[in-house]
Amino acid sequence: MTTSIKPKVWLDYDQDALNDQYNQRVLVPNADEYAQRNLKESERVRACLPCELDVAYGPSEAEKLDLFPAPVAGGPIVVYIHGGAWTRSSKNHVNYPAEAFTRAGAAYVAVDFGLVPSVTLDEQVRQNRAAIQWVYHHAASYGADPNQLYVAGHSSGAHVTGMMITTDWARDWGLPSDVIKGALACSGMYDLEPVRLSSRNDYLKLDPEAARRNSPILHLPTAGCPVIIGYGEGDQDEFRRQSAAFVAAWREAGLRCHDVVLPGLNHFEVGQQFNEPQSPILKLMFEMMGL
Repeated sequence: MTTSIKPKVWLDYDQDALNDQYNQRVLVPNADEYAQRNLKESERVRACLPCELDVAYGPSEAEKLDLFPAPVAGGPIVVYIHGGAWTRSSKNHVNYPAEAFTRAGAAYVAVDFGLVPSVTLDEQVRQNRAAIQWVYHHAASYGADPNQLYVAGHSSGAHVTGMMITTDWARDWGLPSDVIKGALACSGMYDLEPVRLSSRNDYLKLDPEAARRNSPILHLPTAGCPVIIGYGEGDQDEFRRQSAAFVAAWREAGLRCHDVVLPGLNHFEVGQQFNEPQSPILKLMFEMMGL
């Protein structure tokens, strides 16, 4: 009796194994419970903090943001890009970090954008760039300093955060080249080639060029902002490998980067650390922001 050997499609992974690496529900089957908790916490925060909701930053119905002003004018502002495999979730799920950031003295923005497959990944990235442009031009109206703009994201939002910090803002958007002063990206994907080869491409529809175009690790700037890259001990091996590879690439480019491993936390628990002021990632973020 012969045993067939499944071909490898990425590193040492066959197709089924690679699919599992990019499916967080394999390790966390109750993922929906985390989403519901985030939604409930965000409702609580919206009810108790001053905020402006559903502010349009672009022409489509999806291009809206929620803004939570800082208690004192003149401080930094952070733009948070939600996760959800590029296909689900919304800003309504990620208002909860506003509590920690505003208490620390920063304004907080949660961004909505078109979701795959109703828009392409390219368009989703473009919309987030448009949100950064809008926030830069309007931050002062909300008491924040546009010259202290930071970006953060988790999971697919960490990927989009990576795209934001590798954008040529001066060339393509008419903004200062250093418009983003720092970033926090957790449990993200920074090279989309293995994602393209996985079952996620059933909805992403990436060809090799689109995967390259949307891989932050392939577009490192010559003068980038300081970055914090975090991930959970309980993240899949590929998410941990992707994070470590991005840290190494950022540093090899001569840029500043902290890497943080969060012991005992799974993929979704990492996301909930964004409202924990004593978590290692927020301590580093607040230090970066001068808070």
